[in-house]
Amino acid sequence: MKYAFHKDFHIATIESEADWQQLRVNTLIQNTEAKQPSINAFLGARYSRSADAIVDIAREIYESGKDASKRLEAIFFNYGHKSVGDMADLFLCLENIPIISAQRFFYLNPVLAGQERSTRYQDFSKPKFINFPKGLKVSDKIRKGYEKIIFQALKNYEDLREPVTKKYIEHFKVDITDANANGALKARVFDTIRYFVPIGLHTSLGAVMSARTWAERIAYYRASRFSIERELGEMIFQLLIGNKELNELGYLPEADTLIRHSDADLTRNQSSEEILKFLKKYSKNGSKSKTKNNEFDINNSIKASTELIKNYSLLINPYRNILELEANNESLKETVGKIISKYHDHHHQIGNVAQAGSILIEGITDYGVLKDLIRHRSFEKFVPILEENVNMDAELNRETPYGMCNYLEIGEMKTIKNIYIKKMDEYYDSIREWYKLAKQELNKDMSTEYVRYLLTHGHSTKYKFYASIDDLAYTIALRTRNGGHIAYRKLTYDWLVELARTDKFWTGLLNKIPKVEVDSREQFIDRS
Repeated sequence: MKYAFHKDFHIATIESEADWQQLRVNTLIQNTEAKQPSINAFLGARYSRSADAIVDIAREIYESGKDASKRLEAIFFNYGHKSVGDMADLFLCLENIPIISAQRFFYLNPVLAGQERSTRYQDFSKPKFINFPKGLKVSDKIRKGYEKIIFQALKNYEDLREPVTKKYIEHFKVDITDANANGALKARVFDTIRYFVPIGLHTSLGAVMSARTWAERIAYYRASRFSIERELGEMIFQLLIGNKELNELGYLPEADTLIRHSDADLTRNQSSEEILKFLKKYSKNGSKSKTKNNEFDINNSIKASTELIKNYSLLINPYRNILELEANNESLKETVGKIISKYHDHHHQIGNVAQAGSILIEGITDYGVLKDLIRHRSFEKFVPILEENVNMDAELNRETPYGMCNYLEIGEMKTIKNIYIKKMDEYYDSIREWYKLAKQELNKDMSTEYVRYLLTHGHSTKYKFYASIDDLAYTIALRTRNGGHIAYRKLTYDWLVELARTDKFWTGLLNKIPKVEVDSREQFIDRS
């Protein structure tokens, strides 16, 4: 490992020197002279157990000259460390991790402030990706075959750029001398060819989470089936507690006492193994499954809108539900829905009154769409491909395990669509053949980890989202806007259409939001 502490920039870094990955973990420090997050946590802990003002408590700490992190230890023994750890925020940047690991990070940590590096701004001409350790005894068919498939995907990506660009200019009548129109064209072309970008390529992310959450993440990573996450867990741990090399450089870990409770947590994998072994007795293996991208079902929408109206009625009289008999009235729900849509959008959410039960949206869409939708942290989510114990044979053994950009469904795009399908079919044949060999040479965990790195942004997969009315109204209003990727714009609009079909409450929002039209030149050019 290489260690660095940039005192002027308030950044401490650990960098891997391995031959198979280039992980780099950084922490952005609030105060290089004092453990500010530990001080904040101690202030909060004392504040909850004192009648004094926060200024008086702070004065006591600073004037005593005692190390706040050491005083925290006494609080841990008396009260437990988790609630205290929630009050110490730590800012880390994780660099050169696989795209799927970044996706899992946001999936596993729904409540955080964070950003991932956008694929729109990356140079794929010299791609960096997770590879096999050089010392690993594995045949050239596995090692070189893996690399060949990655480069095959990126060649497909580049091969489609020019024909897609020409066709879009022609079909959408793009004036390339107009800077805004040309910028929109480049974005739409990328949105189309991005479907070939493998999710094993490098990306980076920055996130602010509490010390408690980082400790839980370390414990989970240390027990992960993914070798890259086990490496990442150890590096984060060493960075946050400090070590001899970093300490000699002058680094002062911000909340080391709060991070120490992070032993490997094997419980999720242990319970999953036992449950899956039991359930397999009741499962039947069928032929190749037929799945259609962007199919979905919506459940429980009627109950949620009914409960919302009941919640409003409680503001009139919280002890007598005066609308109990009327809450299911379709006309009443339609009127309430119109009023909601009049005042609320993605800038102005409804609030707790709309936390009235979950609406389940269950379907299949491509990985690129899920990258955007998973960021909505208010959703409860289950996405099998992002779980460690998913059956990759089931993921791959489908007639069409991939989706495509909605623009390719336009009639005039038929030639490019056929090229896309041919390339994607060939690509999945390569993955299946490689995976068959990998399972013979590698252990189950490694073969399953590495075959996932070969999947692309176009991989079509299952998802389940549970969301309140407020969560869905916010997400639909935000994601249907013209500036975004056509794939998630169309999917979230289709959600709204189905919601309105099953429940009149949603007609107000449906009438307010412009229809998402795949073949619209105006929407294609607009990046607002």
